[in-house]
Amino acid sequence: MIAGAAHLADRPRRRAIRCLLASLLCLLPLTAQATPANDAPLLVLSGFSPSYNQVRDAIVRTAQVKPDIITLDQLASRHRQAGLVVAVGSRACEQLLSQYDPQTQLICTFLPSTTFTLLQQTLLPNSSRARISAIFIDQPLQRQIHLARLISPQGQVLGSALGSSSRALQQALQTGSQAARFELLTAHLTPQDNPIEKLTPVISASDVFLVIPDSSVFNRAISKWLLYLSLRNQLPVIGFSEHYTQAGATASVHSSATQIGRQTGEWLNRLQSGAGLPPPSHPAYFNVSTNPVAARTLKLDLPTPAELERQLRTEATDR
Repeated sequence: MIAGAAHLADRPRRRAIRCLLASLLCLLPLTAQATPANDAPLLVLSGFSPSYNQVRDAIVRTAQVKPDIITLDQLASRHRQAGLVVAVGSRACEQLLSQYDPQTQLICTFLPSTTFTLLQQTLLPNSSRARISAIFIDQPLQRQIHLARLISPQGQVLGSALGSSSRALQQALQTGSQAARFELLTAHLTPQDNPIEKLTPVISASDVFLVIPDSSVFNRAISKWLLYLSLRNQLPVIGFSEHYTQAGATASVHSSATQIGRQTGEWLNRLQSGAGLPPPSHPAYFNVSTNPVAARTLKLDLPTPAELERQLRTEATDR
């Protein structure tokens, strides 16, 4: 009788334990959803092109958690639930910023720094940007200016030109030039200006000319005139792409789509490991190209591209 009574007395306690365990089991899926460390990132390409595909392929090779991949025209409302999104190219970045969800971590990659800054200011003027970052396609000014110093060790005047897209870089260009012991001389161009008239006095007074990427200034025709005038004035030109070097620039520093994709994949691995989102950054990986014909024409004894790259990396490490 006593044992039976004890058994009956235990029933409410066992029932309470079962209810508690059931409640905990119900909570387990919610806990798993709250820590989506292994959820696949969403990779949104601005379109299909060789460059975008190279970025995509390098991300896939590098990332430990392979992303889901779509193009911009496939973007749908359900994709807004993604916790981590990578936008490849300016068009994808613009679209994702225009519909940005503050719960999403967004990385814009493979776009100019000036474009990213303008998009943020236009589309998210008063919003928090703590969960938004970018990897730019253009080089940091310090790296470009240091290359100019390596090409022209005795040069005193650094010439350049800024247009509407790059005008905001004036102060940084001034500061970097002073740090490299250059006097800076710039031409400020508008669409209404005659670029040859503006560029000629700067080229004539400079010891080396740095080309800043700006689509409003350096179209193909103006670039050809710049390179022609520089050779006529025995002036080395520092470009921003391998194509610029091939066209006649003495040297250029640039990053490939594959290098930027690799860096983007490394950022994804960093986030998957629980680390924080890095700030907007210029390329970590880069190459230098030189034009031997231009160097001979200018009577320059250039170091090899590999040596120039080594010195640029050393300078970056020492900063």
